[in-house]
Amino acid sequence: MFKNRKRITLLSTIFLVFFVSTLLTFAADKHTPQDAIAAHGMVAAAHPLAVQAGVDTLKKGGNAIDAAVATAFALNAVEPNANGIGGGGFMLIRFAETGEIIILDYRERAPAASTKDMYASEQSKAEKWTSEGGLASGVPGTLLGLKTALDEYGTMTLQEVMTPALNYMENGFEITDTFSGMINDNYDKLVEWNDPFTIAYLKDGLPLETGDVLVQKDLAKTYREIMEKGIEHFYGGELGQKIVDAVQAAGGILTLQDLKDYEIHRHKPVVGNYRGYDIYSMPPPSSGGTHLIQILNIMENFDIANMNYLGPTHISVLNEAMKMAFADRAKFMGDPAFAKDIPLKGLTSKGYAKYLADSIDVTKPKLELPAGDPGIFEHQSTTHLSVVDAEGNAVALSQTINFFFGSGVIVPGVGIIMNNEMDDFSTNPESPNAPEPGKTPLSSMSPTIVEKDGEVFMVLGSPGATRIFTAMAQIISNVIDFGMGMDEAIEAPRIHASSSGGKAMPIAVESRIPILTVEALKLLGNQVDIRGAHDLYFGGAQGIMMVDGVLFGGGDSRRDGIAFGY
Repeated sequence: MFKNRKRITLLSTIFLVFFVSTLLTFAADKHTPQDAIAAHGMVAAAHPLAVQAGVDTLKKGGNAIDAAVATAFALNAVEPNANGIGGGGFMLIRFAETGEIIILDYRERAPAASTKDMYASEQSKAEKWTSEGGLASGVPGTLLGLKTALDEYGTMTLQEVMTPALNYMENGFEITDTFSGMINDNYDKLVEWNDPFTIAYLKDGLPLETGDVLVQKDLAKTYREIMEKGIEHFYGGELGQKIVDAVQAAGGILTLQDLKDYEIHRHKPVVGNYRGYDIYSMPPPSSGGTHLIQILNIMENFDIANMNYLGPTHISVLNEAMKMAFADRAKFMGDPAFAKDIPLKGLTSKGYAKYLADSIDVTKPKLELPAGDPGIFEHQSTTHLSVVDAEGNAVALSQTINFFFGSGVIVPGVGIIMNNEMDDFSTNPESPNAPEPGKTPLSSMSPTIVEKDGEVFMVLGSPGATRIFTAMAQIISNVIDFGMGMDEAIEAPRIHASSSGGKAMPIAVESRIPILTVEALKLLGNQVDIRGAHDLYFGGAQGIMMVDGVLFGGGDSRRDGIAFGY
């Protein structure tokens, strides 16, 4: 026992050194891969202050669910442009004692007055009804989802896990280049739907700049009210009425009854296997987990590990696999409560993936992409955080308000930014993803847990809209095929390929992809869109890897991501 105690003391010292090193690296050059390392528990999320809230919760004796909920609320404070209680999300929880994985779905739902053709007109397109203003907002579920997780699986009170977020809102924090850029990029939307002299993200009507202190008095007051009055204050009470009034004033159809009727859904994970590693991810109404597994299944038919990393053959295989997944996504995916015939087993089957892989010729990229026929194999963007606690419980949580600053509508005097998740519905009334009362819009969020031999190996997720599951496939492959560490796999250059309307779309690549690969792709007939070196377009993944009981964490520098633990 004495030897074990000495080993733990030594490990704690090492972890402290790595923790300090990680923070220094983040400050000096945040793009340099540097795993955080810890012995007991770890949190990875899109902002250091949110991570700190989660780690502090673990240190106080909270479990992974407590820490995830505290981190999620803190992200509402420090990354309000991407998530918050005006939106929704998904949570995967794995219990160490039993190995059971459960899913809480608190995604936004379509208001009761929604119709299949509500966005089909030219007027809707011209006036951006799906993305801006009141008609863009679905019924938010984040608050009920987090409270449900806390009540059923956590150990702490709502007040305890909301307090760090409240402190950040009331005391303020310096905003980063990333956050400042997001405010500037969305300035027109913010002033279109709000009084520019009353919202926290502007000062004297102009965007806050890097280094300015963001204080969110209205949102802090709202959090205090929820802590005192309970979440019923939101789902049908006075606070809910203020939300409804703001959305309707902006042209929306949300009602107080919609808030009263909101319910979370529970699902079983979609399950796959990649080269001996078990993948557990989000099923419909997210397309993310299904197509993540589909892409990995296709890749498994190729000797990826022995390809030239980021070379033309490697990228071409990724390109073809991604395009075929998107063709199937468009045809089959929707809310399973409404679309009853989603061929889920076929889409995730090894046989269907082999059939698709056999059609790939890396020298002849597909330009026409009809959907496949997975039915014959039916045999039986956002923010993300990952948490692992000392007992081995794990949480992968993705939540969102969709676009940065959502619909642009900030509830006056309340500070809640309303989502624009109705944009995730199809504007085509014939689509399985057309809006209907109470329906959940199709998502790409893919919070994922990877196991090896029945033990947690990775906890992973990313924002990035339809780039989510393509990013996840690359990160998982980087680790399994190329032996990368967690942060190295996250920071590695990414691509994104897709198809739309049966046609191949341009391949988006970060400028760090070798120029010889880019030129080879063009010579083969691909259109290539070269983006920034560490482009927000490709998401902001946050992951934790466990090897021999030691935790290794990575946070994506495409945002302000970081991981650390204790």
